[in-house]
Amino acid sequence: MTIKDLLIIGDGFSAAVALVHLLRQGIDSQSISILGKRTLGRGNAYDCVSPAFRLNVREDLPIIFSEDPLHFARWAKEHINDPQAKTSAGYFYRRSDFGAYMSQLVHHQLSGRAINQIQGEAQRITGSEGQWRVELNTGERIVAKAIILATGNATPTWPCTQRVEETSNHLTLTENPWLGDYIHRIPAKDSVLLLGGGLTALDAINGLVEQGHEGKVFVISPRAIFPPSQASWTRTKEPEWPNPMNPARLVRFMRHYLPNTPSDQSEWQCAWEELRPDLNLIWQGFNPHQRRILIKRFGWLWNLYRFRASPQTIAAYHQLRDLQQIEFRCGRANQIAVRDGAIHVTLSEGEVVRGQHLINCTGVARDPLLDQMTHTIANPDALKHSIEIDSQLAVLDQNGRAYQSLWMIGPATMGSLGDVIAASAIAKQAEQLAKSIRLNWMVNYHV
Repeated sequence: MTIKDLLIIGDGFSAAVALVHLLRQGIDSQSISILGKRTLGRGNAYDCVSPAFRLNVREDLPIIFSEDPLHFARWAKEHINDPQAKTSAGYFYRRSDFGAYMSQLVHHQLSGRAINQIQGEAQRITGSEGQWRVELNTGERIVAKAIILATGNATPTWPCTQRVEETSNHLTLTENPWLGDYIHRIPAKDSVLLLGGGLTALDAINGLVEQGHEGKVFVISPRAIFPPSQASWTRTKEPEWPNPMNPARLVRFMRHYLPNTPSDQSEWQCAWEELRPDLNLIWQGFNPHQRRILIKRFGWLWNLYRFRASPQTIAAYHQLRDLQQIEFRCGRANQIAVRDGAIHVTLSEGEVVRGQHLINCTGVARDPLLDQMTHTIANPDALKHSIEIDSQLAVLDQNGRAYQSLWMIGPATMGSLGDVIAASAIAKQAEQLAKSIRLNWMVNYHV
């Protein structure tokens, strides 16, 4: 059996940006293997086919290279023809165009060199330092000296049970909406149910509006509110944080720091963004119990303001609202049933919402690979959603010790490190890890 030197598990943005930074550090492409079945760099987030799905950040914020923060902004100006991208808050480009940018970065960095991409999906990781065994869904087994977990966001799954008593071409259930390939299948006058009220729901709304939807849209969500639209903001000062810090002091300070203005206004968002750079270090200073309490009480509010929406998608929502085509139904789905010529969603309080098309917009699912690892070789993080890593991105074993040849980057590191969602935050992790691998691991393992 061939032993791989360095295996990157994943094929989306996290995996691509890890590869780019490894190559920039001079690591030979022949020593790197990619495990993933799709085009490298696009993943769930940027492999979408709908032009209505847009980035929710302006063009200067996806920073891939710390020494050249405006690289994407320049590339977009040269390569993208998208008149609708321009807003008063900046340019908000299509997600598919950012996927094309990442693909071009990989191609450019390889400079004609081959990269070994193994088609498949990791289902199980076992082994020990320097000899990791990876079992694939194809039945194949791989042994690797070192692994970078870069699986990104796990594909959405239904949050409750489904009972399909009949099938019909006129009724559609979309479990994974991130590709956007379902939009064109919805007739203009049909009723649509959106299960969830975040950015994915706004993407669906924007897609429906762009194709002239005339039917009703029902948003099923615990709260009748969407994330605010992005405004034009800049950081002008640094907050003076209280010391010592605990979750209660953090929340009180943030409430006092934020102005008493609407959250879609520049003044409010300037203050919010001034708070964000320090929050990861503050989060890492809290113990696991404090982190769980903070997320339980304020996690929904944090996600609401962290994931602000592109102006285009909010404008589409306002259009449906003004035409009285959209309504919120507050609650959580307990059951989905297809019967009597309709899709029935039963909510926690007993209300039943009916429609002809159901789109699952509940967001990221649990990652079964990471769940498996918490039962064998890794420690769960404080939120019990992922595996625990240290500040050097090393996975911790079940005794809390850092592995020297097993690392993780991407959104799944949030429970350990804090606000790691944006492309720039993940790219910063990849850059940090690539430097560390060049300086330490490559030498120790004689690669």
